[in-house]
Amino acid sequence: MCRVMPHHNEQGKIINMVSATATVPEVRRKAAPSPVFATTVAATFESFYRSALNAFINRALLGQKLQRLFPDMHVQIPTRVMYINGIKQSRTWLANNVNPEEYGSAASLVRTGVWVGPGLFMTPVSSLLEAANAGNKNPEPLLTQRWLRGVTARCVREIIFAVGVNQMSEYVEDSIPHSAISNGLYRNTTGSLVAGVMSGYLSHVPHNMSALKLHFPKKSYGELFAEYAKNSEARLPASLSPSARASLAKVFCVVCPAALVARTTQIVGTFILLNGIIYTLKDIKPMEYVGWEEPKTATA
Repeated sequence: MCRVMPHHNEQGKIINMVSATATVPEVRRKAAPSPVFATTVAATFESFYRSALNAFINRALLGQKLQRLFPDMHVQIPTRVMYINGIKQSRTWLANNVNPEEYGSAASLVRTGVWVGPGLFMTPVSSLLEAANAGNKNPEPLLTQRWLRGVTARCVREIIFAVGVNQMSEYVEDSIPHSAISNGLYRNTTGSLVAGVMSGYLSHVPHNMSALKLHFPKKSYGELFAEYAKNSEARLPASLSPSARASLAKVFCVVCPAALVARTTQIVGTFILLNGIIYTLKDIKPMEYVGWEEPKTATA
């Protein structure tokens, strides 16, 4: 029996379709500017969402009653607006003005700096924001001591957050075939959702250590982690020996930490709100009416 072979043009179409489906997108080397107005509106709305979720996370982490959902919003909103604009604008500047390939053997180090830079730059702002809401547990002076408590763990958390809301969200979005999701906002939301789940999980322990150090500054990270792990023993089978429970608790509190669902939900919602509102309002630029012209959009 003779088989009818497909025409060369048809073969080419099939190969192109398979290649397009199998291609793994590169991380965007250039970053589109994040309009200040859109970013400010997004950060303002997200401030309320973040504040409310923080109350539930702290209740689970610290074993305290549910505190006010929206404390000191006159401080939180402008600080959060400054923080999110800083995360977005610093990422744009670094991506569009620093070319790691120009640094030869140090290219990988410079590329890493471009990725982690926004999170590091904005950690002091994040520290001030959190310290302002921790006065009921930590009476230390805000500007000289309190904001520094937990800053090491907070740096790690902010790097994960910044990479997640920027590069990771874009990478996931670019990975989605247009044949599956063609709507720009839906693609943006899906990228933020997946990146939010990953970032929420990876940043959970650094977030918890940062919060504990801020509320209990006299204790070392080692002491705080030991107490943090001990709280997970109650979630392990009672039939285990004390030594086995203590060892497994240290693993369990990292792999499946307390308040994981609340923290991940917070980050997912934050990414969707920020990136979604910025995408929706990106072409609305009222500041141009007063003579402020934002940079033109860069190609990815």
